[in-house]
Amino acid sequence: MSFSVNTNANALIAIQTLSSTNKSLATTQSRINSGLRVEGAKDDASTFAIAQGMRGDIAGFKAISDSLALGESTVNVALKAAESISDLMNKVKAKVVQAQESNVDRAAINRDIQQYIDQIDDIAAAAQFNGVNLINDVTADSSLDAPGGSQLSVLGSLNRTSASTMTTSSLTVDYENLTATGLGIDGIDVTNATVELVFDSTFVGVADNEVVEFTVGTDTYTFEFIEDPTTTAPTDGDNIVVQYDSVNDSPANLLAKLKAKMEEEGFSVSYNASGNMEVTHKDGIIAADDATSDVTGFVSGTAAGGDPTAAVTTVETSINNLKKALSRLGAAATRLEVQGDFVKKLTDTMEIGVGQLVDADLAAESALLQSLQVKQQLGMQALSIANQQPGSVLALFR
Repeated sequence: MSFSVNTNANALIAIQTLSSTNKSLATTQSRINSGLRVEGAKDDASTFAIAQGMRGDIAGFKAISDSLALGESTVNVALKAAESISDLMNKVKAKVVQAQESNVDRAAINRDIQQYIDQIDDIAAAAQFNGVNLINDVTADSSLDAPGGSQLSVLGSLNRTSASTMTTSSLTVDYENLTATGLGIDGIDVTNATVELVFDSTFVGVADNEVVEFTVGTDTYTFEFIEDPTTTAPTDGDNIVVQYDSVNDSPANLLAKLKAKMEEEGFSVSYNASGNMEVTHKDGIIAADDATSDVTGFVSGTAAGGDPTAAVTTVETSINNLKKALSRLGAAATRLEVQGDFVKKLTDTMEIGVGQLVDADLAAESALLQSLQVKQQLGMQALSIANQQPGSVLALFR
């Protein structure tokens, strides 16, 4: 072993060892401070690149999770509103069935029904979330399996086909028209049907076998004028004879006799402000068709008013259509909820995967830190000893 004061090989080796220990110690302390084994590209370029790509995907899926939550809330609002409308439709049905009885106040029942219908429109108009209303689309036809109106598109997933290629996919929700118009109940009227008989100034009398005829549902009522029923038979054996006197009966008397016969058959007859006869069937359950007559001077017999029997069919059809809409909205809500749960679980799994790639094992790093700290102290002592060796050369010159 040579002695030199110019070169202290042992000191150089001690410095190199101590420098390496200090570098490892700095790396370990950085991992403990950040909790990351791979904090940047210089730590592990390929792993860091993969982790950054996955972090981008995670951020995208978190945005999708927000989109699904917004879509789910929008559908849930529409679904709750549709359920409320369904409850009101059941009340409408109960009222329509009640109106089938002949001894009820159909006008009062009709007012109740209109209140329910107005409430349905109010609910449909208010069922919006963040400005989106799924049940108030006038272009949709909720009677169909696919309403055919607009669709709400909800971002549902990111689809990666390669390391550099990614696409998005969306879930769609049909808009519905659950307004009274969309359900087809806006025209429901269970009041009694009324026919207005209009005669003009040319009505001055009648002739044998001239008739005034009403059709109420499947029943036809034919009132036939006959001057002498003992000698003149009705043209139809089922016709209702209205006996008249061609010499002494004025137009007013003729109408009075017609009115009396109608009332015998269960019709309610009155005169309106225009002086025209208004005729209502005693049951009022089935709407009357327009009246006809071959009497000279008869102008029209226009039917107006409600149709309780038809209302039953209308409401039942509306309820069936509403069931379809409820089914679609319910399925959409479930689909969005399931997709939202999946995206959350997928995001958690991806975050765990990234953690496994880049997170530091703090237990191992803690043990390594203690080891390096000891090595650092030993390195300092070794360097101190090495620095003392050149001084031993002086002993040779004493």
